[in-house]
Amino acid sequence: MTHFATRICSGFLCGWLIVAGAAQAQKEQPAEKSSAQTEKVQPPEGQSAEVSKIPPAESLFPKSTQGFISIANVESLIEHFNNTQLGKLTADPVMKPFTEDVKRQFENRWSSVHERLGVTLDDLRDVPGGEVGIGLIEPAKKQSAIAITVDITGRHEQAQAMLEKINKNLTADGAKRTELKAPNFPEPIIQFLLPLREEEREAEGTRLGGQAANSAVPAGQAPPARYAYYFTSGNFLCTTDNLDVLHGILARFAGKGAAEDALAGVPGFKMAAARCAADAGEAAPQIRWFIHPIGYAAVARAATPPEQRRRGKSLLELMQNQGFAAIKGVGGFASFDAESYDLVHRTAVFAPKPYEKSMKMLKFLNGEDYTPQTWVPRDISTYSTFYFDILNAFDNFGPMFDELYGGGEEGIWIDTLKSLEEDPHGPKINLRKELIELLDRRITVLTDYQLPITTSSERIVVAIQVKEGKEKEVAKGIEKSMKGDPSAKPRTEGELLIWEIVEQEGPAPEAPQVEGIGDEPTFTPPKKKLIEGEERLFPHMAITVSNGQLFVASHIDVLLKVLKPYEPREQLRNDADYRLVSETIGKMRPKDKCAGVFSRTDEACRPTYEMIRQNKMPESESMLGRLLNQLFGEGKKGQPRKHKLDGSQLPEYDAVRRYLSPAGLQATAEEDGWFIKGFTVGHEALTGEAPKAEPKKEAPKAATKEETPKAATKEETPKAEPKEEAKPAPAAEAKEPPKAKTEAPKTEAEEPKAKTKEQPKAESKEEPKQEPEAQPRETPKAEEKKENR
Repeated sequence: MTHFATRICSGFLCGWLIVAGAAQAQKEQPAEKSSAQTEKVQPPEGQSAEVSKIPPAESLFPKSTQGFISIANVESLIEHFNNTQLGKLTADPVMKPFTEDVKRQFENRWSSVHERLGVTLDDLRDVPGGEVGIGLIEPAKKQSAIAITVDITGRHEQAQAMLEKINKNLTADGAKRTELKAPNFPEPIIQFLLPLREEEREAEGTRLGGQAANSAVPAGQAPPARYAYYFTSGNFLCTTDNLDVLHGILARFAGKGAAEDALAGVPGFKMAAARCAADAGEAAPQIRWFIHPIGYAAVARAATPPEQRRRGKSLLELMQNQGFAAIKGVGGFASFDAESYDLVHRTAVFAPKPYEKSMKMLKFLNGEDYTPQTWVPRDISTYSTFYFDILNAFDNFGPMFDELYGGGEEGIWIDTLKSLEEDPHGPKINLRKELIELLDRRITVLTDYQLPITTSSERIVVAIQVKEGKEKEVAKGIEKSMKGDPSAKPRTEGELLIWEIVEQEGPAPEAPQVEGIGDEPTFTPPKKKLIEGEERLFPHMAITVSNGQLFVASHIDVLLKVLKPYEPREQLRNDADYRLVSETIGKMRPKDKCAGVFSRTDEACRPTYEMIRQNKMPESESMLGRLLNQLFGEGKKGQPRKHKLDGSQLPEYDAVRRYLSPAGLQATAEEDGWFIKGFTVGHEALTGEAPKAEPKKEAPKAATKEETPKAATKEETPKAEPKEEAKPAPAAEAKEPPKAKTEAPKTEAEEPKAKTKEQPKAESKEEPKQEPEAQPRETPKAEEKKENR
């Protein structure tokens, strides 16, 4: 499902970074100091003392804001982005043709905002002098509004030029300009009555102007009027398409509004922001964001005309009915070229208990062992492992199944399980006792790809750990469940039995449609795909039990790859990139975690890059490809996606991959939700180079931090670090990754201890007596190995 606000935020942020960032990287920096360099106290990063007089954006936006993003300082953000490997990639001359095409696409994606407010992404680019905030708001039930606030300190001329351009363009298009009295301000509110578009006259409703987007409009009657509002006062600029929203923002800007009426007072926002701030410490984020899932789904639906909505049950209804309203908010921080990382991001999910219905399924557990199993090869793209209460999820799946397949009628799931066990023509399996109860709590997911790159090159393996001594019973349960399924074909590899699922031809059977839900549950054959035209996640699935795991793979070839034995030097656990990421995660707070992720980014991105280069992105079946298709797709039912990014002039991938660093992530299950922290490794950690000097326009707060003893220890003494890596990391070094990957093998002091304590018995037998030397990063030449996999 393509949401309006997702497109807004993506275009707003990525457009500035990729387009403005690349442009700024190719021109000389101005000699004069920016407003960011005049900061003396504690305003957000990149803002001056003068700028700090403007309240933070979350204190201006209303509590009905359902999606929100804030950039502390656009100029500083672009500069930090340009210092990253990705920023250098976008500034590389070989990428210029593609960058120009991306610019065009982001401007097209911003067109939805342009239609509502009359402002283009290019208009806004040079206007911010401080913080920029953008939010999707639900001013009333089934209504949608959008608002943008901009700190224009030091950019008054640019702001005035932008307003004059908007006024000229809108009036030329037939908009009527009016000045309204602004409460408590001498400056007027500029109102534009926007002309009706031809398609609006033909539509049954409208998604714009804060009107009831799903209300039917009688034949021959024009939809409600659309307005855009602009207001400036001192260093503050605000634009929105809802007058009530603007009045509320101005009241809070003037200090007249109640604090509890602002987004900053919403419990979900407060808790998520506080949790991220507690982990970040003195590091001020460059980007802050927040989303209220249920409210966001409602306002996104309100922003979609009725004729474009999918039929059947909506994701919003499903979430509400199944108890997912317990998720009160999801928010996070993100920064580029900060804390020794290329990118560091934090996300907090505030979901206080108790949970009801299928929300109870989300029971992640903090585990102990995150070391890759010996069957995990070193040349995979991503490795993820997490701890999850599978039996609990199975026991609480019933309410969701009943709603999906029984129209909400209770007992459908129970009847289905009885049928599986008692139907004389069925598998005669007690799914809970003969399979689910035998599975342990650790789940591992690998991704890889097959050469040559095609639309179906991506490979996925899911491995669920089996309880000790239960392999044969699980294999028997799988065999019982597969027998009688015409799409399941048995094959043997040595003594191993593998079940290969081949997609059947012909139309799929019928079942309810559910908007926004992914693949159908796999416990029983569904009546129909949940979304018309959507394919199964694994159309050519392969299943087996081996190495203490229940393996479910997207293709037989990748399953056979993980089933083959590997020498210690060929295992991921001994790879230099993995060691580098793992050791960095090991220094993070909190120490407890329910999930760990390693990504060899240069490998993970290759299938999508090649699809763009071949101009086959719309056909891509990769997960990242699907995400990009959501961003650039039409989002219109019945219309196939069209290829928009022209990748024909992109260079060979070897010219790009050198800019892509390994990345890692950890998640922690906490009392009232989950906390996630991730990073992309910085260039100096990969090369062993000393940290680069701070950029000229580095945010003063960060610079102040660098002058403290703790920051100096972290940033100025990298050479002393390797000598002390075998010791517990001091507090000031908690966030610092190793300085050189060639020294990764020397930092094994913690790992043997963890393995002795955490390694499952089944794997302890496979553990090599002596840890081999960490393997170096795979170079482009190593792709020859992939060709022969």
